[in-house]
Amino acid sequence: MARIAAILVSGLILVSISPGKAQAQANDHLACYRIKGEIRLKGLLDIETPQFGLAPGCKITKPKFFCAPATRGNMAVLDVITKAPVTPLPLITPPAPSDRICWQVKCPPPFPPDQLVTDPFGTQIVSRLKPKFLCTPAVKGTDFCGDGSITGTEECEPADDGACPDRCQPDCSCAVIPSTCGNDIIDGNDDCDGLDLGGESCQSLGFGGGLLACSAGCGLDVSGCSPLALGSFSATGQTTCWDSSGTVILCVGTGHDGDIQAGAALAYVDNGDGTITDLNTGLMWEKKSDDDSIHDQDTSYTWDNAFALHIMPLNDPIAPFAGHTDWRVPNLKELQSLVDLAPSPTVDPAFNTGCAPSCTVASCSCTPPSFYWSSSTFAISPTLAWAVLFSSGVGAVQAKSMTLFVRAVRGGL
Repeated sequence: MARIAAILVSGLILVSISPGKAQAQANDHLACYRIKGEIRLKGLLDIETPQFGLAPGCKITKPKFFCAPATRGNMAVLDVITKAPVTPLPLITPPAPSDRICWQVKCPPPFPPDQLVTDPFGTQIVSRLKPKFLCTPAVKGTDFCGDGSITGTEECEPADDGACPDRCQPDCSCAVIPSTCGNDIIDGNDDCDGLDLGGESCQSLGFGGGLLACSAGCGLDVSGCSPLALGSFSATGQTTCWDSSGTVILCVGTGHDGDIQAGAALAYVDNGDGTITDLNTGLMWEKKSDDDSIHDQDTSYTWDNAFALHIMPLNDPIAPFAGHTDWRVPNLKELQSLVDLAPSPTVDPAFNTGCAPSCTVASCSCTPPSFYWSSSTFAISPTLAWAVLFSSGVGAVQAKSMTLFVRAVRGGL
């Protein structure tokens, strides 16, 4: 085992490189101490593992290591081959079977005291405990709980618990929090309950004013809040400057968009009901999902069908989307107000977060970098209509017979 550990550790070396603040870790490592034990054995036994099968006739002689559950902190490690610092992967807990890679370590004294221990072979005092190996959780391939991607038997990822109705556990399973909505007390996963708004108001959420309420599902209802800055233009979101050759330059004094950053800062709030409100314009926007519902990001429409097949169902008087019956296709200027020139797609992250297969408007927000219809016809040639391309943020005219995406809107100034 020492030979294997020596091979494994050949790519890493422990060094002193400004250790950072210790972070809480899952108790899923093993600290293995070389020991001297009192019991001596002679004989054979079989060892069997679920993944490697039977290893018969194994010799057993004497105890060599005592391994205890451990956590890892203040990691300051370099890869001796690349000379680069190693950033720990956020591996939280391994799937069964609990595979380990054991790294050879050497620690300064003091060492742990002698231990009286019992195992299947008897009771003994083990002494001379010296840290020898650190055994870390290991998984096959590159998929693991904590990598941000739901794979295998995982139900969710802690960094993005949108796949769970309530909350994602550290082991990538969903926790179920009993519903307490309606008891006039904020508990469970309530954002509010009855008249208890948790101290929030329209102003605390970034609106200019108005009356905040609590929805029937115990989420904050901002439909009664007024916009942050009536009549103001929103900034483009661009903060970088380039010269005519395309080289990034300092913005100060250039007068470029990235220097002036004119307009109100982009500001949005997720209403928790499949909609997002723009705090500057007061417009409420439909979120897009990836669940084959009417909100699915991949569903496209001709211009006429955008009104007939997308907007009309949202305004169903019996089951209106998010409780509103005034949804519409945005006009060109309204649609362009969503453009954020910093990223790609050219929208604020509020409109493109956690988008994963089967996610709903309650758990994610999707924006493919493609064309979206506006309700504005191109007056020079009425068979065309204006659309906005969210890979670049530009507006362009498209034949109304084309199939493009559409995002519904309501409210506004």
